[in-house]
Amino acid sequence: MAKAKKRKSSKSPKQSTSVLCEKLAHTTLDLYVDYLQRALKTNPGLQLDSQELAFQTRQFKKEEKDRYLNRTQKVAEEWLDDFSLEQRGEARKRAFERILVKRFSHLFPPHEALDDDRAASRRLLPGLFIAFEQLAGSEFVQQCHVAGRNILKNVREEQGEDFNWNDFYKDPAINDLVDDLMAVVAWSFRDVDRRIQWLLNIINFNLAPPEDYPFEGEGIEKWTLKKTGLVEILRALFSDFRDKLANQDSYREMEQRYGQKASAAIRSLIESLDRIR
Repeated sequence: MAKAKKRKSSKSPKQSTSVLCEKLAHTTLDLYVDYLQRALKTNPGLQLDSQELAFQTRQFKKEEKDRYLNRTQKVAEEWLDDFSLEQRGEARKRAFERILVKRFSHLFPPHEALDDDRAASRRLLPGLFIAFEQLAGSEFVQQCHVAGRNILKNVREEQGEDFNWNDFYKDPAINDLVDDLMAVVAWSFRDVDRRIQWLLNIINFNLAPPEDYPFEGEGIEKWTLKKTGLVEILRALFSDFRDKLANQDSYREMEQRYGQKASAAIRSLIESLDRIR
């Protein structure tokens, strides 16, 4: 009982900050080692003595600044999202949403700047969830939330104190659950252009306040989701299906799970999204 209680308890701010510092250090070190390896590959005769290492370190800071700052900022923002949820006790409650959002989180700043039409601010999330609930039905979405919490509970119990969110993100059961939702949503895209415009209207009308995400950078206050960005989000949400469609055995399993008509609707939607430029 004591061990279970310890496993469920939230980490203190000090512990969580230590985890963040460790992740930032590892990320920066990995980038530096990668930089050195590329330097050695380009110049096999390079001797990494103390003088050369000092020179390479200066060059790394100068030439790779944007790269390592983007990577470390991404790590920090992911930690901030996780820590915020943990502190508010919402991590378990919003388990299903986390997996859904994870599929297109690469479109969030800093990977994409907000002045890029492909960019997706976290401000879009309330509207996206509202739209999916309208398309799939509130009862079905609630079932997904309940199932997601149960899957998270199982993964936490299996991993114990070694649990990290990547274990959950990679769990087949939770990803199948996201695909179940997207399979239902796909039915509503008989007229793709009309549905995309409807989604844009719903999402942009229900944007979260810009002050919720000041760390996303300049332009956050005036940002709205563009058609290009929405299409990128949809492509990411249906990415697992794209892989299944490319494999005959996986496609058969897909037909068994969703039926031939639903599988055909998913294929048609993915092909339509690919035609949009």
